[in-house]
Parts: sequence; C-alpha cells; structure tokens
Amino acid sequence: MYKYVKDKTEENYFDTVCNNTNDASFEYLDVEQSEVDGRWYLPEECPHLTPEQEAQKERERLDALFLTPADVERALYKAKGMDFEDLKALIAQQAPQIDMKGLAIEFRANNFYRGVVVGGLRLIDTVGALLGYTPADMDYLFTYKELPNVEESEV
Repeated sequence: MYKYVKDKTEENYFDTVCNNTNDASFEYLDVEQSEVDGRWYLPEECPHLTPEQEAQKERERLDALFLTPADVERALYKAKGMDFEDLKALIAQQAPQIDMKGLAIEFRANNFYRGVVVGGLRLIDTVGALLGYTPADMDYLFTYKELPNVEESEV
C-alpha cells in the first residue's frame, strides 16, 4: 500500500507515515504494516507472525468471542431441542468433573465467552463434547450463533 513516509529508523521501520501531505520531505513508497508490532516497513523488510503466532492470535480472537445466554439457548434448542435445564441435567448426569456451582454462575452471566474456564476445564469444549460437538464446532457456534449439524461436521 502506498503511503507518504519519512524518518526511517535503524530498525528499518518508518516513524512518520501518512496518507497525504504537501511536505516535500516525505517519500511516496509502497509500505506494509506489520502485524507483529504495528509499524510500517518496506514490504521486503516487514516482519510477519510465525504460523504458531498466527494460530495463537486466532485462538485468542476466538476465545474472546461471546454470545448472550439467549443466543446459546436458541442455538441449543434449534440443534438439539434442549434448553438450559435439559443441559444442566445432562451435565450433572454425564460430566461429574464439571463444577456445577461454577457452571450455574456461568449460566447467570450476561455473556458466554468462548474461552471460559471453570474448574480447570474449557467449559464450552467440555459441554460441546457431551453434545457430540468438536472444539471447531464450538468455534462455529460463537462465530455464526448457531450449531452446525453434527453429521455435517464429521464429513
């Protein structure tokens, strides 16, 4: 992307970058903003995230997604014909490792966060597994506000 730049540092990034200027001390160059540090570089000098860093950044983005209780219960009802009471009964019966008091607190929260951990367990993934969903299916829920068909997710 072409920008007006000046004041290249020893680390090869530009201190001053703008879209438009009448100042003759600026150069109009093709530059790229690094996702590593947010600074502007010439494209061949721009640092990029490693694949591991990109995956971590995406995991952090997904874990910060949230749904309202109504969003979650609506998706649960649409996909499985269950409400929260049905889900709590299933969890109590099939997943004694889940802290039911911690779960009750989460059910009363204003929002359900994708990355919530209760009693050392990733709650959404644990509950999703009880219902036949993978972690990727739970990411789908928090991205699109609906659960995928389990049969489709296995293909």
